[in-house]
Amino acid sequence: MARHIHIADAKGRDAEVLLHGLVKRPLVKQVTIAGGAVHTVRVLKGGVHNGMEGLLRAHGDPEAVAQALMAGDPEIDPLITGRFVRGSSRVFVDEDLRPVARVTCREVVHATDGSIKEERIPKETLANILAELPVKGGRLVPRKDVYNKLVFARKYQLCHVNGLTFDFLHAMAAELHEKDALMMVGAGPKGNEPLVFQDGGRTYRAYLEGRVQGGAYLLLLHLTNLELKPLPGEA
Repeated sequence: MARHIHIADAKGRDAEVLLHGLVKRPLVKQVTIAGGAVHTVRVLKGGVHNGMEGLLRAHGDPEAVAQALMAGDPEIDPLITGRFVRGSSRVFVDEDLRPVARVTCREVVHATDGSIKEERIPKETLANILAELPVKGGRLVPRKDVYNKLVFARKYQLCHVNGLTFDFLHAMAAELHEKDALMMVGAGPKGNEPLVFQDGGRTYRAYLEGRVQGGAYLLLLHLTNLELKPLPGEA
């Protein structure tokens, strides 16, 4: 489902345009032996006591779990394993694998060596891509430098809604194509805040890529929440 984004160009002009998610279509179509259509379903793998944590609590240590797996099938519950799942809700459990009603979520920040750097209460996030202040462009980064430093989690395509927004987006794409660079974009008064696409959602740093071919244009919004850093001792 398409959504809208309020975005401004380098000249300070702003507009609301469409934001489409890019879905990669499979190149191979699967069918049954008779040529009929197939579809994917979700099936239940097992209960909480059939998982690794439950087996460890029941048998004591990994070696005992391995012996139990070779001797039988403790990871399978014949009453529920393989059932179709048509709806589910997230449930938190305690150390005894019992459901709990009151949970305090904490965000864990890790250092480059894997150690825990900080534990904090997650910040409340509000959607800001369609706020009163538009998403703004920032500095330009050479295309080759971006791909060597960041891991892109997802991407969206910006699309026009009329002739005026076509010219607006085409000009943005042409500038980025000519400079062979990606432009950092952000929300907030200064355009330096990460993007949030729905209330309570994740925060993303965003980079805008533009391509043009003749009278056509392509504007891609790349999102990242991971940064590539050298391992300790390799810097």
